[in-house]
Amino acid sequence: MPNYTSVLNEEIARIAKKEVKTAVDPILARAIDLKKKVSALTKQTAELTAKLDDLEQLLGIEPLIDPSAVSEEEIKKSRITPKYIANIRKKLGLSKNEMAAILEINPNSIYLWESGRATPRNETKAKLIQLREMGKKEVKALLEEFEDFSEIID
Repeated sequence: MPNYTSVLNEEIARIAKKEVKTAVDPILARAIDLKKKVSALTKQTAELTAKLDDLEQLLGIEPLIDPSAVSEEEIKKSRITPKYIANIRKKLGLSKNEMAAILEINPNSIYLWESGRATPRNETKAKLIQLREMGKKEVKALLEEFEDFSEIID
Protein backbone atom coordinates (compact mmCIF):
# COMPACT_ATOMS: atom_id res chain seq x y z
CA MET A 1 0.00 0.00 0.00
CA PRO A 2 1.53 3.30 -1.09
CA ASN A 3 2.20 6.11 1.36
CA TYR A 4 -0.47 8.66 0.40
CA THR A 5 0.69 11.35 2.77
CA SER A 6 4.15 11.63 1.23
CA VAL A 7 2.72 11.70 -2.31
CA LEU A 8 0.18 14.31 -1.25
CA ASN A 9 2.85 16.43 0.49
CA GLU A 10 5.08 16.32 -2.60
CA GLU A 11 2.20 17.38 -4.83
CA ILE A 12 1.26 20.24 -2.49
CA ALA A 13 4.89 21.40 -2.39
CA ARG A 14 5.14 21.28 -6.21
CA ILE A 15 1.95 23.29 -6.68
CA ALA A 16 2.98 25.76 -3.95
CA LYS A 17 6.38 26.36 -5.63
CA LYS A 18 4.64 26.94 -8.95
CA GLU A 19 2.21 29.45 -7.39
CA VAL A 20 5.00 31.30 -5.57
CA LYS A 21 7.04 31.50 -8.76
CA THR A 22 4.03 32.89 -10.64
CA ALA A 23 3.50 35.54 -7.94
CA VAL A 24 7.17 36.48 -7.42
CA ASP A 25 8.45 36.65 -11.02
CA PRO A 26 6.73 39.96 -11.90
CA ILE A 27 7.87 41.50 -8.62
CA LEU A 28 11.43 40.31 -9.25
CA ALA A 29 11.39 41.77 -12.77
CA ARG A 30 10.12 45.10 -11.38
CA ALA A 31 12.84 45.08 -8.70
CA ILE A 32 15.51 44.56 -11.37
CA ASP A 33 14.11 47.45 -13.42
CA LEU A 34 14.09 49.69 -10.35
CA LYS A 35 17.70 48.79 -9.53
CA LYS A 36 18.71 49.75 -13.06
CA LYS A 37 16.88 53.08 -12.75
CA VAL A 38 18.50 53.80 -9.38
CA SER A 39 21.90 53.06 -10.87
CA ALA A 40 21.25 55.39 -13.81
CA LEU A 41 19.98 58.13 -11.50
CA THR A 42 23.03 57.73 -9.25
CA LYS A 43 25.32 58.19 -12.24
CA GLN A 44 23.31 61.18 -13.45
CA THR A 45 23.45 62.76 -9.99
CA ALA A 46 27.22 62.30 -9.87
CA GLU A 47 27.59 63.91 -13.30
CA LEU A 48 25.36 66.84 -12.36
CA THR A 49 27.21 67.34 -9.08
CA ALA A 50 30.52 67.42 -10.95
CA LYS A 51 29.10 69.95 -13.44
CA LEU A 52 27.77 72.07 -10.58
CA ASP A 53 31.18 72.00 -8.90
CA ASP A 54 32.82 73.07 -12.16
CA LEU A 55 30.30 75.86 -12.61
CA GLU A 56 30.78 77.10 -9.05
CA GLN A 57 34.52 77.07 -9.54
CA LEU A 58 34.18 78.92 -12.85
CA LEU A 59 31.99 81.57 -11.26
CA GLY A 60 34.24 81.78 -8.20
CA ILE A 61 31.49 80.69 -5.84
CA GLU A 62 32.71 79.25 -2.57
CA PRO A 63 30.56 77.46 -0.02
CA LEU A 64 29.19 79.69 2.72
CA ILE A 65 30.71 77.37 5.31
CA ASP A 66 33.53 75.04 4.31
CA PRO A 67 33.08 71.62 5.96
CA SER A 68 36.65 70.55 5.17
CA ALA A 69 37.93 72.89 7.91
CA VAL A 70 36.66 70.47 10.59
CA SER A 71 38.53 67.23 11.24
CA GLU A 72 36.88 63.80 11.20
CA GLU A 73 37.86 63.36 14.84
CA GLU A 74 36.09 66.55 15.82
CA ILE A 75 32.97 65.44 13.96
CA LYS A 76 32.98 62.06 15.73
CA LYS A 77 33.52 63.66 19.14
CA SER A 78 30.73 66.19 18.70
CA ARG A 79 27.42 65.26 20.27
CA ILE A 80 24.91 66.93 18.02
CA THR A 81 21.47 66.44 19.54
CA PRO A 82 18.12 67.94 18.57
CA LYS A 83 18.36 70.35 21.52
CA TYR A 84 21.90 71.32 20.47
CA ILE A 85 20.73 72.25 16.97
CA ALA A 86 17.79 74.25 18.31
CA ASN A 87 20.10 76.08 20.75
CA ILE A 88 22.54 77.06 17.98
CA ARG A 89 19.69 78.39 15.88
CA LYS A 90 18.17 80.35 18.74
CA LYS A 91 21.54 81.68 19.94
CA LEU A 92 22.23 83.10 16.49
CA GLY A 93 18.67 84.37 16.07
CA LEU A 94 18.04 82.36 12.91
CA SER A 95 14.83 81.04 11.48
CA LYS A 96 14.80 77.49 10.16
CA ASN A 97 14.87 78.81 6.59
CA GLU A 98 17.84 81.08 7.31
CA MET A 99 19.78 78.29 9.00
CA ALA A 100 18.99 75.98 6.09
CA ALA A 101 20.25 78.61 3.64
CA ILE A 102 23.53 78.97 5.52
CA LEU A 103 24.01 75.19 5.76
CA GLU A 104 22.89 74.79 2.12
CA ILE A 105 20.25 72.19 2.93
CA ASN A 106 16.49 71.78 2.75
CA PRO A 107 14.63 73.72 5.49
CA ASN A 108 12.62 70.61 6.31
CA SER A 109 15.85 68.94 7.46
CA ILE A 110 16.14 71.43 10.32
CA TYR A 111 12.64 70.50 11.47
CA LEU A 112 13.47 66.78 11.28
CA TRP A 113 16.72 67.25 13.24
CA GLU A 114 15.12 69.36 15.95
CA SER A 115 12.27 66.88 16.35
CA GLY A 116 14.75 63.98 16.58
CA ARG A 117 13.39 62.18 13.52
CA ALA A 118 16.65 62.48 11.60
CA THR A 119 20.30 63.29 12.17
CA PRO A 120 22.62 65.42 10.05
CA ARG A 121 25.25 63.85 7.85
CA ASN A 122 28.94 64.32 8.63
CA GLU A 123 29.40 67.18 6.15
CA THR A 124 26.50 69.05 7.72
CA LYS A 125 27.74 68.22 11.22
CA ALA A 126 31.01 69.92 10.29
CA LYS A 127 29.08 72.98 9.15
CA LEU A 128 27.10 72.98 12.40
CA ILE A 129 30.32 72.84 14.40
CA GLN A 130 31.62 75.85 12.50
CA LEU A 131 28.31 77.66 12.83
CA ARG A 132 28.42 77.15 16.60
CA GLU A 133 31.67 79.13 16.74
CA MET A 134 30.30 82.11 14.81
CA GLY A 135 28.72 85.24 16.16
CA LYS A 136 25.55 86.98 15.06
CA LYS A 137 27.44 89.49 12.89
CA GLU A 138 29.24 86.77 10.97
CA VAL A 139 26.00 84.90 10.43
CA LYS A 140 24.24 88.02 9.14
CA ALA A 141 27.12 88.55 6.70
CA LEU A 142 26.69 84.97 5.47
CA LEU A 143 22.96 85.52 5.00
CA GLU A 144 23.60 88.69 2.98
CA GLU A 145 26.10 86.76 0.86
CA PHE A 146 23.51 84.04 0.29
CA GLU A 147 20.84 86.58 -0.68
CA ASP A 148 23.24 88.23 -3.13
CA PHE A 149 23.98 84.83 -4.69
CA SER A 150 20.31 83.85 -4.89
CA GLU A 151 19.55 87.12 -6.71
CA ILE A 152 22.17 86.24 -9.34
CA ILE A 153 20.58 82.82 -9.90
CA ASP A 154 17.02 84.13 -10.16
